[in-house]
Amino acid sequence: MYNILHIEQSGFFSKLLEKIVKEKGHKYINVRDFNEARDVLNSQNVSLIISSLYANGGDIEEFVEAINKRFDIPIFVVTSEDMDDKRKDLVNLGISEYILKKDLEEEVRNYLDSIFRTDEYMRDLQEANIAIVEDNEFFRELEKEILRSRRIYNVDYYKDGKSLIDSGKKYDIYLIDIILKNEFGKDIIRKIRRSNIDSSIIAVTALDNNKALSKILDCGADDFITKPIDEELFIAKLKSNVRIYSLQKKLDKFIKN
Repeated sequence: MYNILHIEQSGFFSKLLEKIVKEKGHKYINVRDFNEARDVLNSQNVSLIISSLYANGGDIEEFVEAINKRFDIPIFVVTSEDMDDKRKDLVNLGISEYILKKDLEEEVRNYLDSIFRTDEYMRDLQEANIAIVEDNEFFRELEKEILRSRRIYNVDYYKDGKSLIDSGKKYDIYLIDIILKNEFGKDIIRKIRRSNIDSSIIAVTALDNNKALSKILDCGADDFITKPIDEELFIAKLKSNVRIYSLQKKLDKFIKN
């Protein structure tokens, strides 16, 4: 069950959203202004904020900026006005969605459904076997810390590609640093791909040249992550690439049944 915080003065839209949220099995919390919203956020775990564009207790820009400094919570802003400049400003501040009131019901239903898919991908990521090849201790420890904070422990770390290849182990997801001491990550990716058709291979690189990145994908990588590593993007890329593992797991279950 998730706590959904709705900042809205209109009784009609409050009742509409309450119905949707409760149908999906979540807890609906309605407040009428930004100050009340801050009190709720300080006392409860909130998974989603849905806010009217206008409310008492400040303006939406100040509220969004303050919340994003303290919390990592998706924020939907709902309005009857389709204003491109306002939308752009709010997106730049970090809101997740800018929704017209006429689309509110459909957008919220779709988002609440997607929460379960996201949770499923995270569970699969916690199950999957992952190999990381990284010779830089700083980045190796950074990746380890990010994964452990998400309870992702099924990870083997290698300082070079030769150790990985010599181990003979197969993994569901590989993260391969492209620039290694006395090795080139593209060669390792090619070797892995030959015997791991269904695995996901993600190249990790400081390269930002489009031609170089396209060649990395051509050699067998499914995706790439650029350095310096951004934590949210790092996890998002992993969740995106664990889908192959998720589909294979469902297929195996179907065959067994």
